[in-house]
Amino acid sequence: MRVSHRLLAAVVCVVVLAPVPARTQGTGATRTAVMRLTPLDHLEIRQLVARYAYAVDSGADNGYLYAALFAPDGAFADRAGRETSGREALATLARRNTRGVQSAFHFIVNHVIEPTVDGAIGREYLLQLRIGDGDRPNDVFGGGRYEDAYVKTAEGWRFKRRQFIPSEGDSRIGLPPEGGR
Repeated sequence: MRVSHRLLAAVVCVVVLAPVPARTQGTGATRTAVMRLTPLDHLEIRQLVARYAYAVDSGADNGYLYAALFAPDGAFADRAGRETSGREALATLARRNTRGVQSAFHFIVNHVIEPTVDGAIGREYLLQLRIGDGDRPNDVFGGGRYEDAYVKTAEGWRFKRRQFIPSEGDSRIGLPPEGGR
């Protein structure tokens, strides 16, 4: 009888203390393990998204700071689904947005990150705010959300694809007049 109690206790310990396997994606026999994201991965992805707002608003380094946030084969998709990819094209996109003026328009909030088989995906809201300067009042002129795919490269986490989806219901919501994201 004692042996069976010990055996039962051992089985319970193994079941309770066993590591939880990675979640799987797919159906049937072709299930694939989802990548495990560490706390550091989460921090690095959040930092990538924070850098995006600064890079797109400032056009820093002649737009190349923005372009460097994307994987070599990464792409930005605008509200119409048109994709821009490649270092030069992405840098041009960032330069076009600023037109030589540094300002803060992109405020990214409520970032959610989920692991996938080959990296991670993310979703977050975008608030586009213009901070008044005396002649112009403060203004909420746009917003929407981003849907992202992230990939880990030798340089760290990068956007594989980022798509902007404007909010509905207000004609002012979306891209600013000068063509920003």
